Amino acid sequence: MHKINVAISGILLILSTANAEIQNTGMAFLKIPSSAQSAATMTVFSQAGQSPLAIFENPVGIRSEQIALALSHHFWVADVSIDAMALSIPLKNSSLGFGLNYVRIPGVEVRDYPTDEPAANIEPQYMAIAAGYCWSPIKKIDVGGTIKYLYEHLYTHTGKGVAFDLAGRWRAPSMLDVTLSLQNMGFLDVANDNNRLPVTLTIGIVRPELFVGDSFNSSIGLNFGSNLITGAAKAQVGAEICYRDLLTLRGGFEHIGSINRGALGFGIRINRLGVDYAFIFMPEGFNHPHIITLSYYPG
Repeated sequence: MHKINVAISGILLILSTANAEIQNTGMAFLKIPSSAQSAATMTVFSQAGQSPLAIFENPVGIRSEQIALALSHHFWVADVSIDAMALSIPLKNSSLGFGLNYVRIPGVEVRDYPTDEPAANIEPQYMAIAAGYCWSPIKKIDVGGTIKYLYEHLYTHTGKGVAFDLAGRWRAPSMLDVTLSLQNMGFLDVANDNNRLPVTLTIGIVRPELFVGDSFNSSIGLNFGSNLITGAAKAQVGAEICYRDLLTLRGGFEHIGSINRGALGFGIRINRLGVDYAFIFMPEGFNHPHIITLSYYPG
């Protein structure tokens, strides 16, 4: 089983974080960006994205004045399937959200020793079902939380668990947006230190209106964080340029441990429909994933 876990962690490494962050934690898929908007800017704007898929990254990001439904799919190598869907519903001074994140890795071969024929072919599966709530107790302050039911199936092993996310957002003077989040607190039903959840503390600062013109608006942001289990630190930067709320161009860069990643993307919003795309530049030797997200706003 240890060999299987190592192989699958290597696969998830390509889409999530540095090896130091995966070696001593389980449920690594929780670190994979759930939407193209977040992936293109390395999650820097997740607290202000008003996207229901932010339920998996920063619960204050689900805050919105209208109902929203989003579906996201990762295109990647070897038929690896990563899909997410989420719904957010506005309430009085608050929003309620629900989400599902599902990962399937087909064609993993199990061998006890070097041989042409594998002992078995398995299809590891991971799933997170989430419910979140964001509330604005006073003007310029948002607080939110998410509870996630976790499930994984690996060969003969099935694991379950529960995780919690907490976040706060302050729209500070001088056009600054400050957020503090604590992700993936909780437990798994396995007595193994190598399967601890990737508990992460993140501090984010965003300038939402760096430049405002008649047709254009640009934003820039930074995230600094640490995995509280492994001690691995991260730094992320993201930027957006928006034209008339119709077209948004995005870019981001991330440094975790010895791993650097970059990303580019765009978003198009026409009436009630939104389409977003992200392309992630991985380190040399890894394939580059594509992510597409469809959003619908009933009104």
